[in-house]
Amino acid sequence: MRLKRWIGGLAILCWAIGAVSWAQVSREERREGFQELFNGKDTRGWRVYSGPAWKVENGELIGPTDGQGWIGTEKEYDNFVLRGEYWVDKGETHESNSGIFIRASREGMPWVDGHEIQVSLQDEKNPTGSIYNRVSTSLPLMREIAPEKQWNRFEIRACKGRIQVWFNDQQVQDAELYDRLRGVIGVQQHHPGVTIKYRNLRLKPLKPYECDEDWKPLFNGKDLTGWFVTGKAQWSVEEGAIVGKGGMGHLFTDLKAKNFEFRAMMRISVPEGSQFKPNNGIYFRAVPNPENRDQWPTGFEAQVWNHTGTDYITGSLYNRKAASRLITRDGAWFSMRIRAVNNQIQVWVNGVLVTEAQSSDFLEGHFAIQCHDPWTIIETKHIYWREVK
Repeated sequence: MRLKRWIGGLAILCWAIGAVSWAQVSREERREGFQELFNGKDTRGWRVYSGPAWKVENGELIGPTDGQGWIGTEKEYDNFVLRGEYWVDKGETHESNSGIFIRASREGMPWVDGHEIQVSLQDEKNPTGSIYNRVSTSLPLMREIAPEKQWNRFEIRACKGRIQVWFNDQQVQDAELYDRLRGVIGVQQHHPGVTIKYRNLRLKPLKPYECDEDWKPLFNGKDLTGWFVTGKAQWSVEEGAIVGKGGMGHLFTDLKAKNFEFRAMMRISVPEGSQFKPNNGIYFRAVPNPENRDQWPTGFEAQVWNHTGTDYITGSLYNRKAASRLITRDGAWFSMRIRAVNNQIQVWVNGVLVTEAQSSDFLEGHFAIQCHDPWTIIETKHIYWREVK
């Protein structure tokens, strides 16, 4: 009888040890509402939408190294938090390319008909953490955060149009995209020869009201109601974005704010063939110049300049504190978030905190978009703010 009990206990212990290899959702996460997205044993609830079959071994979902394609959930999702881990090795190939698809169509190309959170440490335009061909990250930054040939954690929060991404607990995206709001979740084998593995995939569905977080729009997406102009720049609304060009000038909100958070999506460029580089900024706690309204405002400026070595780079507090690193580039959409509470000022670019400073020079004023010069074209959309008490 003792032998049977010992054997039975050993069997339970072995089962428990085996279960740990694919144990995904902790007790705390279950209390928060997380559930298994991949059971660690087979591909039930998933379907291969393109390419060869995927394997399941030791709780891991493993891509077909002899082919390319993707596997995704059978169910569609809209608002959620997705957590998991991946391991990638480019082998003898040119690139360690994979990706996590969210809100993807079952047909077509999921990186187009959906959003792909990229996995690649060779793609300079779309390195790991980029929302592929929509909002990029920084290749040097991602090589530091999420190296190859190790398990890397990721978290993706998709709530209405806002997509936030973390790798190994460091935020690398805070974007606003409304072209895809529902679809399947999937993972990619980009090309043969790459080894890609995923594990511990779990998901927490979110209700729409959990996305609001007291953010209020500053721009209605249609016209410039609630804004006023100084300077020579010409301002218009095109395809849901405020566009400024034609000269130096500023577009101010009627609203004034003291302690707040501000966020927006931005892109700067110059006309094709121009020899100049675009320059821009977001003013806050600002007022029109009291001596000449058409000159530079009085207030703080969060700089937008995507070139190192010559000026304060994007995210810097202009003439006060330089940003720690350059995250974005000309011609690419990026997000900027500013938090100002009393004399404490912080600036994030694509979710990465790049500047922290202290200054009591200006404590209240308007927000303003700058058009720096005759050749810069500035586009700004999805502009929100919220009061901080």
